[in-house]
Amino acid sequence: MDSVKRYPVLTAVLALCVAAFAVESFFLWRFNTQVTVAQRNLQTAQSTAQNLEKASPAPTDDNKAAALKNVDDLQATLDKVTKTLSDTPLKVTDIPTNGADLLIDIQSYVTNLQAKAKDRDVTLPADPNFAFGMSMYVGKVSPPAPDKIAAVYTQMKVLDYILGHLMGDAKLDDQKMKITSVMRENVAAMSSGPGAAPVVATDSSVTDVFVIPPSLSARGPGVNTLAFQIEFVGYTESLRLLLTDLKNFEMPLVVRSIQVEHADESEFDSSATPTAAAPSPELNLPRTATAAERAAARADAAARKPVVAENLSRFTLVIEYIQLPQPAPTPAAAPDGSAAPASTTAAPASTSN
Repeated sequence: MDSVKRYPVLTAVLALCVAAFAVESFFLWRFNTQVTVAQRNLQTAQSTAQNLEKASPAPTDDNKAAALKNVDDLQATLDKVTKTLSDTPLKVTDIPTNGADLLIDIQSYVTNLQAKAKDRDVTLPADPNFAFGMSMYVGKVSPPAPDKIAAVYTQMKVLDYILGHLMGDAKLDDQKMKITSVMRENVAAMSSGPGAAPVVATDSSVTDVFVIPPSLSARGPGVNTLAFQIEFVGYTESLRLLLTDLKNFEMPLVVRSIQVEHADESEFDSSATPTAAAPSPELNLPRTATAAERAAARADAAARKPVVAENLSRFTLVIEYIQLPQPAPTPAAAPDGSAAPASTTAAPASTSN
């Protein structure tokens, strides 16, 4: 204490130096800590850089640009497919609101297709209950539940479209055709909800419903479908013409599988309506044609005939009608010009639910 009193200036200087040393020590410790963290981060970054250099392909600017372009292309493709599926020229409209009207529509559907089959010389199964996939509701007084009317009606309209093309453009006048089976999913027994799977009919007398294998179906989250199975006996040309018609995408139809088996004339029983015979090549000649000209026409037709004539085949097609949820409506503007709050109501469910 005497020294402090005797040398006050020196004591103050020493105290100031001690305080400065403490402050410097603190900042030195803090700096060393930051250096340690920076070194650790540098080592991590160097390790990451080395791993990236070994990656294939390396994340260069060109690769990043290519990846972003790929994402944009995929999004554009998705938008195009979605627009195509939701903006097809033929839409299912005028859906009946009650079961009685639906049963009347189904009976008319069967009658019209029977008349078209007769007009186009298309052989149908001898089964008196054959109803082009709708035997569950033909001659019955029990329509589907009200919440299933739209789905059943949609199935009927889609089948009418497919079978109309099969017996229309795809049926050539000089070739035989027989529709052996028309099947659909039993949507009346499906549970509600997106992606709900159908079940087989409990009524053993109903033989025209089926369950599409999950591996074939496009049904999934956000995408509902209605599946159909069409089986007919005919020639490859008829199959090609039918697929060409479906490819026009007037309806969002996708062919999921095609099976081909050999068939023969025994498929057509004696009750089948005879088909028109192929026109003779001589019919294109004028009446004044000489015998030599007629013989030349027959020889030319024989020369153009394929060495191996096309055989009858049994074709089994599984086709899906794609249904996408309708986009949510754009919120209307409020009277003051501000946007109205978005509705929390979900978009309408598809008719397959």
